[in-house]
Amino acid sequence: MLDEQLNYAPCGYLSLSDEGTIRTINQTLLSLLGFDLYEIKGKHVNTILTVPSKSFYQLYFFPIIKLQERVEEMYLTFKSKTNDDIPVLLSAIRKKRNGEIVNDCMLFQIKKRYEYEQSLLAVKKETEERNRVKREQIAELDLLRRELESKQKELLEVNVQLGKLAATDGLTGLKNRRSLQEDLASNIVLFTKKSHPLSFLLLDIDHFKKINDNYGHLTGDRVLQGLALILKEELREGDVAARYGGEEFALILPGADQATAQKIAERIRLRVEGAGWINQTVTISIGTATLITGDTVSSLQSRADRALYSSKNRGRNQVTHASHKND
Repeated sequence: MLDEQLNYAPCGYLSLSDEGTIRTINQTLLSLLGFDLYEIKGKHVNTILTVPSKSFYQLYFFPIIKLQERVEEMYLTFKSKTNDDIPVLLSAIRKKRNGEIVNDCMLFQIKKRYEYEQSLLAVKKETEERNRVKREQIAELDLLRRELESKQKELLEVNVQLGKLAATDGLTGLKNRRSLQEDLASNIVLFTKKSHPLSFLLLDIDHFKKINDNYGHLTGDRVLQGLALILKEELREGDVAARYGGEEFALILPGADQATAQKIAERIRLRVEGAGWINQTVTISIGTATLITGDTVSSLQSRADRALYSSKNRGRNQVTHASHKND
């Protein structure tokens, strides 16, 4: 139930499910449309949209809010109980509330629609004209359906690509730090519940600045890409590799206890040391930490980070577990 301030706010409020069902509507909007709450709550939003706005809702509003999680200043025309057209300016935001995705909309009645109004009127006129001939109407509706399916597929593909780009480091093709943080948080929750081991590795290229200074940044980039390739080849099923920042990389090793984490880390260290690089040997220092009771994302990373610095302080090109670190 809406509180009184929102229920009688000077603008309309509407909450929709992803299926377009009206979950909540305030009294201001109900009064504007001339409906009682029981007449439209739980029904599809198409119940109160004009024909052109129904198409616009499916083709633009829903795909945009799903992709961008917000819509700002979109024009739509609502249909009152007496079939009067009510143009509104709509802004919406998509969020998760009480375990359910909802689309909250604020609506302001407007008197003019400018160029966009003319566009909607043209669509309406065209739709009414098609209704004169049933066969033409069916053909047009079928065309519209195919176009909608095509646009939705394109938007979903774009959304998938954007999601991958947002989670990927552009240079190495590994996950980026933000994505790593999300994976680490979910793994900690999962493996804590199951009481299974989980280890986290931080790797840093030794004297990377000298590589850039002596051979140039393009060579430095190739070293970063080469290390990323080694990490990909060493990944077990379920492992996660990411570029942590600069010349630092990280690995999440689900199911790996301290001994397994040390073994994997040492194998990676030896592969890097023995790889064919530039005119000098490239080595890495590694810090490992295994999940303990009470660990958080921050504490597990901090222990691995301290272990990494212990490896560097003790001469580099070695592996240190957090439990073996010299404080």
